[in-house]
Amino acid sequence: MKPPIVAVDIGSTKVACAVGLPREEAPGFELVGSSLVPYPSFSEAWLDDPLMVSRAIEQALDAVPVRTDVHRALVGVTHPALTCEQVRAVVPLADEPMSVRAQDLDRLRERALDHAVGIDREPLLVERLGCSGNGFDGVHDPRGLSATRLTGAFHVVTMPLAARRAIVQVVESAGLEVARLSYTLPALLASLGDESAHQRDALVVDVGGLTTDVGLFREGRLCVSEVVPAGGVTLAATIAKHLQVTMDHAMTWSLEGAACRKPEVRSLVTRAWARLERALNAVLKAAPRPDVALVGGRGALLDGFVEWLERTTGIPATLGRSPRTHALTDLSRQVGLSAVIGLLEMSTAVSPPARPTPSLRFFNRVIDRSRAILTEYF
Repeated sequence: MKPPIVAVDIGSTKVACAVGLPREEAPGFELVGSSLVPYPSFSEAWLDDPLMVSRAIEQALDAVPVRTDVHRALVGVTHPALTCEQVRAVVPLADEPMSVRAQDLDRLRERALDHAVGIDREPLLVERLGCSGNGFDGVHDPRGLSATRLTGAFHVVTMPLAARRAIVQVVESAGLEVARLSYTLPALLASLGDESAHQRDALVVDVGGLTTDVGLFREGRLCVSEVVPAGGVTLAATIAKHLQVTMDHAMTWSLEGAACRKPEVRSLVTRAWARLERALNAVLKAAPRPDVALVGGRGALLDGFVEWLERTTGIPATLGRSPRTHALTDLSRQVGLSAVIGLLEMSTAVSPPARPTPSLRFFNRVIDRSRAILTEYF
């Protein structure tokens, strides 16, 4: 029997965890269990408190019924300081046309990263959009075609190196090793679990606590995206500051959205949505327009937000929820677990994963974690 796969989605207000058991002979997995653990307090500097985040990861993992020890995890993340850009790269192949090989695509990817990644940043997602050469243009996989040089277009998402280190630190503090760090926006689309949906053009909007990620997908590939450093927590903080109320009251009023009985709150909500509209317009400049808009994250639950998105873009909008969570009665849990289930869908979509090799550093991390606990309490 293949070992279970653990996926963790580290957000600015909560940690979501899901465990899947890969099928033996076919792609896909059986969902063993899932959990969602909110942080005890709201903070715009959530990664500055690694102990709080690592404890939330431990609690989320403990809430899932896993009979075997797990040492590695797929980790999904977003961050207010993400940057998204389109990059073109060129590599020479030969003086005469020659067949494009896999190593040529690897060189092309590395050349694109040289252009996009700064000294203090790390790539989070590198999406190859299309390649051009002698007699072909816009081909996603040009292996086997002949060319003297290869040109590629990429969509690259990068994150601060310090943020990546902090995320790896909190995961390792919880006794896990990061098997892969992934951007949550593609995971939301993958959470639908419907292959036909992946072939359509889709606008995906993920409104989290501190960020709002907007992405346009073409046949399952993220071709353009924008990250707005604002979300549910920042909206609530703005309401709390302007109306001089507690964060708990502000969070409640923010969820009422455009239907809130207080005109001051409605004005602040409208102003926040206007900022998001600029990001939507920037993403939708590329034609043709997508078939559907999927909304995820806490902002999807704001009263009137999905309807506002439909009116603003003219695209039919719906909540991005995984079919695996439809049995849950809590709508917020359905939305909150979609990204982490999407990570499992992405990891098992093609074939069952190979049996992971136990990490040689696992016992060292357990010893370090035990030492930290003993130091804290004794």
